[in-house]
Amino acid sequence: MADYLAELSGELEVINERIALKSEVNETWELYTDGASCAEGAGAGLVLVSSNGEEHTYALRFNFDVTNNEAEYEALLAGLNIAQKMNIVKLRAFTDSQLVANQFSGSFEAHDPSMQKYLQLLKETAARFEYFELAQVPRSQNKKADALSKLAALTFSHFQKQVWVEELPSKSIDSDLMVASVTEAQPNWMEPILQYIRNDILPEDSREARLVRERAPMYIIQDDVLYRKSYCGPMMRCVGPIEAEMLVEEVHNGSYKLADMEGRTLPNAWHAVLLKRYYA
Repeated sequence: MADYLAELSGELEVINERIALKSEVNETWELYTDGASCAEGAGAGLVLVSSNGEEHTYALRFNFDVTNNEAEYEALLAGLNIAQKMNIVKLRAFTDSQLVANQFSGSFEAHDPSMQKYLQLLKETAARFEYFELAQVPRSQNKKADALSKLAALTFSHFQKQVWVEELPSKSIDSDLMVASVTEAQPNWMEPILQYIRNDILPEDSREARLVRERAPMYIIQDDVLYRKSYCGPMMRCVGPIEAEMLVEEVHNGSYKLADMEGRTLPNAWHAVLLKRYYA
C-alpha cells in the first residue's frame, strides 16, 4: 500500500505539471461536434483536438426527444461545457449544421421558440471564452464526430474504453427548471477545510489547525463544491447538516432502502449513521 501511494503521488504531480504548462501556453483547441436523431434514439459526438494533435473523444446519448437541429445545438453546447471544465480558454468550434452556424453568425434568423432559446444559450456560453469561433465544415471533414453521434443514438456496445459515454436527462434550455438551492448553516464542518484550501487560513486553535492540515489533502474543490477524494472510486460530494438531513428524509420517505450485506433492510436509525459516515 505504501508503494502504491508513493507511485500514485508521483503520477499526480506529473499530471498537475502538464495541466499547468498547458494553461500557461493558452493554446487554441479545436472542437468538432455532430448531433443525430432517429427513430431508435438521439445522441451527439464530440472530438476535442489540442494544438499538438492530442484528441479527446466523447459521446452523449439523449434521454429525451429532439429534432435534428436541436440535437446539433445540444452537441455544440455539450462540447463547450466540456471545454470549460478542461480550463480551455481559446476554442475554435466546427459543426456540419448550416442552420446552427448561420444562426450564430446572424446570417439566419431563429424563428422557432426552441431555436431562439438554444441560440441565446449558445451565445451566453461562447462569451465565457477569451476567444471563440464557430464555423461550418462539410460532413466529410467531420467524420469522427458524425460516427460517434450515430453510435450514441443507436447503441453503446461498440465503444472502446477511451470513449466517454454520458446520458443527459433533459434539454439544456430546460435546465433552469431543475435547479435546487440549499442554504447551509454557517459555520459547519466543511468551512475550516474550505478556508484552508482556498485561502490557506487555519483555525486559531492549534489542535483544530493540525487536524484541518492533515485532512485537507483528502479533499478537492470543483465548481465551488467540496469533494472527498477516492483512490478506488468516484469523488464523493460533501454536504452540510441541512442537506444531510434532507437526504436522510428522502431515504426514509422515498423508494430507496438501505440494506446490510445479507440483504436485510436496516432500521431507520442505521440510515442516519451510514449517511453521516458517507457524506461527512
